[in-house]
Order: sequence, then C-alpha cells, then structure tokens
Amino acid sequence: MSPAPSPWLPPLLAKSFAVAGLSGLVLGIGPVPAPETFATETKLNLVRPMAGGDLFTNGTVWRIAVRLEPDQVAALRDDPRSYVPATVRDQAGNYAGAEVHLKGSTGSFRPLDDKPGLTLRFDATEPGRTFHGLRKVHLNNSVEDPSYMHEHLGAELFRRAGIPAPRVGYALVELNGRPLGLYVLKEGFTVDFLAGYFHDTGGNLYEPEDGHDVDQPMKRHSGRGSKKDQRDLQALAAAVQEIDPSRRAASLAAVLDTDQFLTFAVMEVMIGHRDGYCLARNNFRVYHDVDKDRIVFLPHGMDQLFGRADFPWRPHWSGLVAGAWLNLPAERTAYAARFRELFPRLLQPAALQARIDQWLAELRPALPAEQWAEVRTAAQAVKQRIADRQANLAAQLAQPEPDFLEFVAGRARVAGWQPGEAPAGGRLAAGTAPDGRPALEIAAGPVTSSAWRTTALLRHGAYRFSGRAWVADLKPLPFGRHQGAGLRVAGRVPPVESPMTTPGWHELSTNFEVAGEQETVELVCELRASAGRAWFDPTALELTATPLTNPALRAQ
Repeated sequence: MSPAPSPWLPPLLAKSFAVAGLSGLVLGIGPVPAPETFATETKLNLVRPMAGGDLFTNGTVWRIAVRLEPDQVAALRDDPRSYVPATVRDQAGNYAGAEVHLKGSTGSFRPLDDKPGLTLRFDATEPGRTFHGLRKVHLNNSVEDPSYMHEHLGAELFRRAGIPAPRVGYALVELNGRPLGLYVLKEGFTVDFLAGYFHDTGGNLYEPEDGHDVDQPMKRHSGRGSKKDQRDLQALAAAVQEIDPSRRAASLAAVLDTDQFLTFAVMEVMIGHRDGYCLARNNFRVYHDVDKDRIVFLPHGMDQLFGRADFPWRPHWSGLVAGAWLNLPAERTAYAARFRELFPRLLQPAALQARIDQWLAELRPALPAEQWAEVRTAAQAVKQRIADRQANLAAQLAQPEPDFLEFVAGRARVAGWQPGEAPAGGRLAAGTAPDGRPALEIAAGPVTSSAWRTTALLRHGAYRFSGRAWVADLKPLPFGRHQGAGLRVAGRVPPVESPMTTPGWHELSTNFEVAGEQETVELVCELRASAGRAWFDPTALELTATPLTNPALRAQ
C-alpha cells in the first residue's frame, strides 16, 4: 500500500533541511559514489529483488517523525515492549495505521522520555500495508556505538561472506515534535527480508528469548502451522546434546547448514562480535531453510564490534551449536581453513575505512557541525580498531598451531603471558612486586578492567587454574560484581572473591572444564579497580588437570 501524499513537514525535517542548507521538500542527501573495494569478493546472489531499496541504497539520510496520542504514550510508559498505534511520516508521505514499541537490551534500552530505540511495524491492522515495501523497520538509538558505524560494517561484512544480514541506513527521528537525533535505520527480520535470500519463505523464523539457546523454546516470528510446533528446533537441540562425537556430527549435519554455520562463526570471531551467538548466546536469529531442510543462523545486534584487537581467533564457544560442532577435530580443521580463506579477503582495513568515510560524507550535510564532529571522532576510533584487529589477527594466524599443554603428575606451568590494552591513566607491564620478585604488574587508572592473557590447548577434562597476587591501595569500581585482582578463564563465569586488602601474596584459583574433545582456552590475570596496583607471580601460575569420570565426551 503506497503512502498518502502529505504536505506536512515536521519541525525536525524543516530544521534538518536548514542545517543542510537546503530548501523545499528534499527527498534526502544525494548518493556518494562508493569506492571500488572488495573487487574479488563474491556477493550474495539474491533470489529476487528486495523491497525497500530506496531506504538503504542511495545514501539518503531519512527524516522520520512518529506521533503518539496521550493514551498511547501512557501505554508505552507502562509497558514499553508492547505495540501501540502510531502515525509515521517521512519525506515521501504519511503512514497511518502503524504501530510502535520500544526496543533495546540492558545496555541500549532507553525510556520514552530519553532517546528510545523504536521498532515500527505497518501491517498489523491491514495486511499488505508497508513502509517503502517493508512491513517492519527498527530505529536503533546507537547509544552503545557513538560512531553509528558498527551495525553498517557488520551487516555488510556478513553479506560479503555469503550470510544474509539486514540492510542498514540512517535516519533523523522526531517523536511527538521532540527531535531525538540520529538513528541507525535497520530492516526487520520478516518475510520481506527472507524473500531476498530464500526461494521458500515459509520456514520457521525464530528469535531467542532472554538467555535462551536452541535447547529452549523460542519466539517464532513467521512460518507455517502452529507456533507451538518447533520440531525443527527440537531436532537441532537433540543433535547438539548427542554425547557420542561421531553420532553428534552426523546428527548435526542432517539438520544444520554446517557450511553456512562455519562461515557464520568465523565472521563473528573475525569482527569481534563478542555479544553474538557463538561467543555469548545472544543477538541472533534462527531460520529453517525449507529448500535445504536445514537450520541457518543469522546475525543481529552488531553495535559493538572490534572491541579487543587481541581477541583469540580460536575462542571458547558459548553457543551450544558452536561448541558441539566446532570442537569436533574435523571441524576445528575446517574452521581454521575457512578463517584463513576469509580473513585476507574481508578484513581489509583500507577498504573498510573507505566505507566509513563514505558513510560519514553522507551524514555530514544532515547533522549539525558539532554532532558530525563527534560522530567523525568516534568513527576514526573504529577505523583504528579495524587496523589493530587486522594486524593482531595476522600475527595470530602466523603462529604455528599450538601443541597440547604438557602435564607432569597432573600439573603444568602456564607461560606465554601477553599484556592486553593498558588502562587509561594506568600501566600494564612486566615489573617487580613489593618483595622484589619479578611480576606481571597492572597499575589502575580511574576506570580499569585490564589483564594479562595467554592461551593453552587442552584435552577433555576438569582443570584448576591457580596462582597468586599482591595488591596495594585498591579502590573498587562503582559498578560490577567482580572487583580487585583475580584469575579467570575467558568465556566462563569468574568466581566471586572478596577483594584483597592486606599486604602480601594471596592465593587465587578458579575451576573449569573442557567438555569437548579439545579446546584452546584463554587464561586471564585481571585487575578491576578505580585505583591501586596488582602484581601476579608468573612462576606460580599453573593448571592442575583431573580426568573427567565420564569417558564419553559431552556436547557443550
């Protein structure tokens, strides 16, 4: 259904045009020619042309105004996750009959009177009604990404790797006449999205509930038959939980698009999507590809990427499917080969930095000078993190494949410690403890969560990571459960210990398991504090191994 022409120009739109030095009803900022990048890259072959191209393909910064009646405002304040009726307008017209609810997770959710994230849908009361051909769009407030670039980068990189991902653009948003500023405009996961990539869009499309993995019921957005019929998801969960590795491999291959999942996992790790499925069991969608009769995973929530340049390319897998599939020996080898194939073709700093510059050029006429400068500064930091990530991964990949850590009488010394990023206003370097011993030192700045790290390739078993630390003048951070100096294993929940306050060496330890056949674990000596210093004794850092009593390997 096409929008009705509207002579109405919201105050935000008029203000935006004035900022841009424009007059009259302009449809958007003109396109900036894309640089010739990724020339060797194979893009996704679309099954059919996708709706909504004008929202995402011509460099337009859209102006979107949402109007709510007083009772709808009250309803959203009472229950922000439930849809309420709304009127939506942009440069092209008036979209009556829309609905809106607030979106965002723990870090990004903002209330209605702040800068809320919004989900808009258009076909609830009248099937077939769309917004530029789309039934649903999201307006992400980007409060965790001041550059407004991460979602754009992540989606483009996934698509270039052959993984369907929602298209991304930009919008200036107004709510009941109140300018909310710049938003990331993103298409929703609907049959409109699926139609571009799958011949049959009738498969089940799932969204996880809070904390749910594939072994729990999920919210189904589309599909045929009863929403309670989740046999495809249950079959995947059963395959993941198969104890015998050979039977697990066969069962997963029968229900999961394993080649697609291999690429999906590589991309999450490569771009540092540490809040995604494989690394955090968060921010993903699951679709049953009817044509292949296989489950595929789709990326979501990519507003925090490239956070740690030294994040290991062989991480601990938190997602159940990732642990069950990628810890199999043959799939570890396949993962390494896929990573080495995609890394040089996709993680190209110069090309990605040119894309960021293009998006900045598109934003510049639409934003006040001060805000554009802020976005540009944040984007420059993203460009640097991309270069740092590429350089660190190149160094990691240049290292020979590690050997299993050798244990003597069940004990092994842990070496190869490398400093992470030094805390702002602090120090991270080899030093000397107060008693004169050589030590791994961390001096805290005002907000410090900094660490020394190393990795070890371990076989199936139970382990204890132990060591000792000396602290001085520690002051806790004003947030977080874990404070002071401690040992942890990346990907596992660290022990909650009382912060050390007395002088002298204090013994530390944490227990963990390698549930698959083998795993490269990342070991961490960490300080979380707002002031003070910690020293870790490198001669005392060790692992103690205990074979698990069950000889069969467990799926993770």
